[in-house]
Parts: sequence; structure tokens; C-alpha cells
Amino acid sequence: MGRELFAIKSVAVIGASGNPHKLGYTIVKNLVDYHFKGSIYPVSLHAQTILGLQTYPHVADIPRDVDLAVISVPSVAVPGALQECVQKGVALVIIISAGFKEIGGFGEELEQKLLDSIAGSNTRILGPNCLGWINASQALNASFAANFPTYDGISFISQSGALGTAFLDWISANNLGLHNFISIGNKADLDENFFLERMQSDRLVACYLEDIRDGRKIMELGRKYNAGRPAIILKPGRSAAASAAINSHTGALAGGYAVVRTALQQCGYIMVDTIGELFYTMKALAWQPLPTFNKVAIVSNAGGAAVIATDVLVEKGLELASLSPQTVDILTDALPRTVSIHNPVDVVGDALSDRYLRAMEAVLQDEDVSAIIVILTPQVMTEIEQTAAYVGEMKKYGKPILAAFIGGTLVEKGLQLLAEKKIPAYHFPETAVNVLAHMVWYAEYRKRASYSWLEEDAASLYAAQHQAAILELYQRSHAVNAPALPPESANELARRYGIPVPASSVCESVEQAIDASVGYPCVLKIAAPSLLHKSDIGGVITDIKDEATLRAGYLQLEEIIRQHQIPEATILVQQQVGEGTPVIIGATRDANFGTVLIFGSGGIYTEILHDISRRIAPVERHELQKMLEETRIYEILKGARGQKAADIAGIITVLKAVEYLMQDYAFIQAIDINPLVINEQGMCAVDIKVLLA
Repeated sequence: MGRELFAIKSVAVIGASGNPHKLGYTIVKNLVDYHFKGSIYPVSLHAQTILGLQTYPHVADIPRDVDLAVISVPSVAVPGALQECVQKGVALVIIISAGFKEIGGFGEELEQKLLDSIAGSNTRILGPNCLGWINASQALNASFAANFPTYDGISFISQSGALGTAFLDWISANNLGLHNFISIGNKADLDENFFLERMQSDRLVACYLEDIRDGRKIMELGRKYNAGRPAIILKPGRSAAASAAINSHTGALAGGYAVVRTALQQCGYIMVDTIGELFYTMKALAWQPLPTFNKVAIVSNAGGAAVIATDVLVEKGLELASLSPQTVDILTDALPRTVSIHNPVDVVGDALSDRYLRAMEAVLQDEDVSAIIVILTPQVMTEIEQTAAYVGEMKKYGKPILAAFIGGTLVEKGLQLLAEKKIPAYHFPETAVNVLAHMVWYAEYRKRASYSWLEEDAASLYAAQHQAAILELYQRSHAVNAPALPPESANELARRYGIPVPASSVCESVEQAIDASVGYPCVLKIAAPSLLHKSDIGGVITDIKDEATLRAGYLQLEEIIRQHQIPEATILVQQQVGEGTPVIIGATRDANFGTVLIFGSGGIYTEILHDISRRIAPVERHELQKMLEETRIYEILKGARGQKAADIAGIITVLKAVEYLMQDYAFIQAIDINPLVINEQGMCAVDIKVLLA
């Protein structure tokens, strides 16, 4: 099917027009002007010829086969035009027309009619509400974008037509070529995954996606292809306002941004946050080799700019390279005494091009330097163009080189020369650092991707031993339509999968609480499926040391239950766990991507601190270790301020146990262990919630 769709020998334009102001005219003209080598068939009820081409009243009147049809007619006429294409046996139909799902109501019904029309046929749809398709290898511009890019192994998938036109203009201005530009619009039929799967031979792919239709599929494609070629994704929707705008733009539901970002990064997609980042990172990956590690040298004639670049570099997890004594000696001999011979190498404001040359050659030969950023500001004596030429010559060292020529009109010619030499250059050093950070991240991913990927097991080793007992726990709750397992069942489930929990007992009276054999000190807490934060209503009493305090505390919690009208609540008496570092471990099911594991700072301030790391299951232990390292709490767990280091392997074991629970039992919607208290005695899951699907 891929070959049939992409090998186009004939195109019909339905809604073709002789009026230069109509889209139907523009699409025909683009096909002609790009010198498409196949047959072009304008379909029009009004014109006899368009741009010298014979027209046909209907697709059925075309005497030969049609591989591709482009529809540009009012939305209400699209279903009829599409049905004619199906009857003609057209393989691919691009629907430019808008007025479908993106407007809701009648538009959604109209879009469903399109899918009904192609059901059971060999016809596929791109769009509706899209810009079209450009394929430079076939000189095919089946769009209304006025661009005719040269061929290169770079493809761009965009869910925004307007952003697509900006991209096409940008690559033209930046000496970049193109293989495919695909505007997917509402993606009623063909989506990003269909095209990503057919772009495996490209050397670089970039996407603007407002929603992900099939999360598991895009992850599968990432694991399969992203180690061989980079794929960049700009996914908006970080804020609620942006998600609402996405919904009104293409009728797409944005989904939880943090989960989407986690999932895509986990399988090698380079995630960017802005249009500028997308374009600038594309340029660097298209022109430069990948760094082999994360140590960077900076050569600059402006000390302030170098300091700013250093700040951003460290924030992004990169390191300034430590120049070897040999490099320092070379710099000392070659440069004036006023020059800083340490990294960043400040060649100072009066530097001519030859000083830049000597500094760049010295640091690029240093084994501790993986990449270089060259910064220039235009002084009176600065040889901007010659410096740019020398920067271009540094490609011979085979290390990534990025440049920041700061200024306006004075540096423009230098920037043009750098582009001609395929050196990615920017107006500001922080841009160069951000781009380099993406390159380093991707290079590290490629190394990790050499490890084998986990596949979900049919069941974990725990399941064989405990499945019957756990299913019985579920049946008890399911029988009364409970939204969550009661505390004692949640604790038993955790205990069976090796998660340490404190002794506890659910009590129906103060006498039962007194008789419970959990010992002192103990804790009393309200337990109810609807109560997420017990401490907010005073629902937790700690440090109970005797029977009198226990009795008073129990009565106090009973009163709180009455005041807040929580009839399903029970009271739990629990062994008190000693002080320690609280962390949160949990999991939930995402409809698109599957099980999402979380780890981070726990306790009552979890949502405020927002120190959380995520992964999509299944996850290997080495990746779980990296998950822990991404959080701020990890610095404490490793043993900060002379404290004993936590049992990191034990924490990873608890994470794996939670993953196995989600894998083994489809009735679990979410697990929340908050906190898992970690101290010198070990770790203990003080509070566990298990929500049912």
C-alpha cells in the first residue's frame, strides 16, 4: 500500500478553476510549475481548459487510471466527490476543504460520511482541512503552498497547514532541501503513524502534532527507527488554554502533555517546545555530526556572552570541557597574554579572524572537547566574514560546530556564509546551547537504544503465586461497586507483591482500635475512596502513645467524618513508621499510551513540589534508575549532608512491583503509594490507594 500511495503517476484536481484567486487554480498551477512528470487532470464543471490542460466534468470521465485526487470544493460537496474517487479506484485522496470535525456538530457528521465512503475500499484519505502534500523526489506539489523545494532526505509532518507554509518558506531561506511535506489536517484516516512508518529511509524527520492518535504505535515506531535517524516533535498543549485551542483548531483532544512528552522521549523522539527550537534543531541535525559526549568548548570575543552561554549550558545538563595542559600550552603560545586560555576561551574584543582560527583549532583537537560553540559580536576591527569562513573550515575535525553571531545588519553576511558552509548559526548563544543540548540528548538515546527493549510478560512471577487471592480481593470490592480497594485489601495486595507495609487494622469501633495489635506509637487515619488528601481535613493523627490518646483520637476522627459527611469512610489504626524521606511511587492507565509509572518527592506537598519523573511501562531497571536520577529528591536519597544513602535498588524493586501489578491485573486503574517512607531501617508504604477500573 505504501508504494501505491507514494508512487504517483497521475493526479486529478477536483474543484479545479480557471480563476487565479481560487485554490483549485493554485493547486493545478503548482503541479504544472513544479514540472510534475505524470499526468494532470483538472476536474471542473465550468472551464474547458485550465493552464492549457483539458478538463473533465467528473473523475469518472477521465479515460485513464488516477493515482491521486486532490479535492477542493465546499465541504457539503466533498462526500459526493469522494464517492466518485472510490468508484474510480483512486488510491489516495487529499481533501483540502475545511468545515469538518474542527467545527463540531454537522462537521463531525460530515467527516464520518467520508470514512463511511471509503469503508471496504482501497481508497485512503489525507485530511480533510489540510494544506496538501509535497514530494520533492517526484516533483509533486499537490498543495496550495507556493514552494518548490530541492530534494533532500528531510521530511516534515504538520497538523497545522499555516505552520507548514512557514516551514516551507524557512527551509528555502536556509538552504535546506526536502523529501516529503505532509499536512495531515484532521487526519480522519491517515495519521502521523502511517507516514512515520514510511519515512524510515529519511535522514531526518520533524513533526508538529496537536494530538497523538495511537500512542502505543508511535512508541513502537520510535523504538524501531529513531536509533537510526532523528525525529523531532513539537507538541503543544502544555497549558489548559492551549489544549482548548487545539480542540477548536482541529477537533483533536490534546491529552495529558506530561504523559505524551514522557512517552515520546522514552522511545527517542526529540521533544521541543517552540517553533524556533523545531526549526533550529532541524538545521543543526541536518548539517552537523552528533556529539559523542556532553563536554563543550566555547570560543568567544565577548566575555559576557560566553558567561550567559555557560549558565544555559550547565542548566541543560552539559559540561564545560576541561582543556588539557597541552591545549593550554598551545593557546598560551598562540594567543596574546590578554586572552583567557581557559574554557570558555575569551579571545577578547579586538580579536581578528586569525586569533579565532588558532583558538578553534586548539580546542577542537582536545580529546575532552566533544563540540564547540563559536560566539562573535561585531567590534570595529572584527573580521566577520573571514571568521565565518574559518569556522566553516573547522568541519574537518568531525565534531559538531555551532555559532552565535550576535547583532543585526553587521553580522548578516557572516550568517549567510556560515549557512553556505552548513554551519548552524544563530543570533543568540542561548539558542545554540539549547540546540546542542538536544543533539547531546539524542546521541545519548542512541547509545541507550542499543540495549534490548522489554516486552510485556503474559504475567509476572508474582501472579503465579498470588493471582487467586488478589482476584478474590477485587471480587469483594466489585460486588459492592466500590471505586477502590479498601485499605486492608490494598495493603494485602502490596504485601503479596513484595512491597513493605506497616501493620494495620480497619476498625468499626474505638474498642476494636484499642484491641488492634499494632503497638505504640501508632497512627489513626480516615480511609475513604473519595478522600484524596486526608490531612486537609485533619484526618490523620500521629504519635499516639497510649490507650487514652487513642480513644480521644478515634472519637475526634468520628466527628470529622460526620462533619464532612463521608458515610463510606472507615478508621484505620496503623503502626507508626519512623521519620524518613517521603517519596511517591504510583501508576495509572493512560488510554493512549498504556501504564504510566511515576516517582518523585512524596508526602503532603507532592502536588506543590511537583518533583516527578515518569516512564511508560514496561521499563528496564537501568531506565528506572535514570528515572530516579531525574528528580531533585534523588540527591537526598543518595546520601546528602552525611546521611546514609537509601536502598536505591529496593526503591527500584518497589517500582517494578507496581509495574507488575498494573500488568497482571486489568481491573486496577491506578496505584498511589504516598508516602513510601525511606529511612535507615529500610522503607515502608505508609499509605496505599488502589483505584479500580
